[in-house]
Amino acid sequence: MTAEMDKRTAQVLESAVQEFIDTGEPISSGWLYNHYNFGIKPAMIRLELEKLSGGGFLEQPHHSAGRIPTDKGYEFFAERVLESEKTQEPAHMFYRHIRNLFGRGEWLELLNELSSNLGLLGVADDLRKKMVYKEGLENLIENFEWTTQEEIKSVIRDFAEIDNRLNQTLGELENENTPHIFIGRKSPVTKSESLAVVAGNYENAGSRVLLLAIGPKRMDYKKTLKVFKNLYQ
Repeated sequence: MTAEMDKRTAQVLESAVQEFIDTGEPISSGWLYNHYNFGIKPAMIRLELEKLSGGGFLEQPHHSAGRIPTDKGYEFFAERVLESEKTQEPAHMFYRHIRNLFGRGEWLELLNELSSNLGLLGVADDLRKKMVYKEGLENLIENFEWTTQEEIKSVIRDFAEIDNRLNQTLGELENENTPHIFIGRKSPVTKSESLAVVAGNYENAGSRVLLLAIGPKRMDYKKTLKVFKNLYQ
């Protein structure tokens, strides 16, 4: 359906998802009208939101006038970010530092930088060394908006089981030169419905390295995908 979506509808959806990522609050037509210029009135924005809800991209929480993204909505947003993100040397010191750590194969320090700056769990599977590195579970838990204890338990179970699930993930990403995004149940390395995964399969020192960033579905996709995409250069 995304290929058939007209430009204005795509802009409304992209804006709604970005605002929800930024605020964590359901997004209404009035909010979008006040913060974006789509060239249409609130009533037309409301119709666009209803159409997007009917298409499965947004949903309306109980007793809420606004809407929040579904997994399909997050997928659309992340793919748009991936398509628009240019592969060029970023000027920001953070990205250059990540590139340097990656080149030297300093996985624990790299994952710690990713986790500290993005509030995510970082994972690196170095096939040459046959080692799996994980950093940042505490940052992920602290930055997550938990609604039930079962969510926390699910994330901790995923952390414990990731090592055993990496082989099937490598198969899905083999020979790909672009990051992959998995939302909720589509992730091959996590079972929690509350998580999103950005994954990249890279060559380093003549071997393959699988790099993962695991976080809430409201993660900063723009910054995370910029890191992953620029590592392919």
